[in-house]
Amino acid sequence: MKELKNGFTVKSGYQNGLVGWVTNQHGQVYREKWNLGQFFECQVARELCDFMDTHQPLNSQIWSLQKNDQFFGSITLDGSKANQDGAQLRWFILDEKARGLGLGRLLLNTAIRFAYDRSFSSIHLYTLAGLEPAATLYKSCGFQEEDRQISDRWGKGIEIAKFRLPLT
Repeated sequence: MKELKNGFTVKSGYQNGLVGWVTNQHGQVYREKWNLGQFFECQVARELCDFMDTHQPLNSQIWSLQKNDQFFGSITLDGSKANQDGAQLRWFILDEKARGLGLGRLLLNTAIRFAYDRSFSSIHLYTLAGLEPAATLYKSCGFQEEDRQISDRWGKGIEIAKFRLPLT
């Protein structure tokens, strides 16, 4: 656990209620901004549950941002396939009350540091094209957009961007 000056803490590993919170946040945020519904929210829940059931803490981790026992953010680094395509950054989300405070950058840097410590070759992520605050943050940390395409991955044809951060 890492305590921050503003009362927030960053905790690694499973925390009771975290899977539900991450799923709920994705369901709300992506419904409001991109009209993604049941298919997307259920996919987040399924994939996050699968990750939690099978992840190995030596090469994969989930972190949560908390204050007063409430969640305000989360990020996951899945290193299970790092030898094939680098580690994958997933389920990165902040409550709107935690945005603009540098806490997203803190979570992202935590995941990057974890990947460096494991000598992963790179980190990649998929995000919705047009999600500019996230793209700006990724680029400021060295990520580069490497692909953009229309995909049904999240339930309907949406433009998705793939970013990568080389670590070697």
